Amino acid sequence: MAYVGGNVRSLETVKREDLNRECPDCGSKDIEYANEEFYCKKCGLVLD
Repeated sequence: MAYVGGNVRSLETVKREDLNRECPDCGSKDIEYANEEFYCKKCGLVLD
């Protein structure tokens, strides 16, 4: 049974959100997603 609800996000939506992320520590926009977490590739800070 497939869940179709208001809180389901597509991969394209997540990718677009990723483009708008910026590291609060170093200001880098080079953000990656791995192990269910976003992190800054420049300084390594894990983002919420």
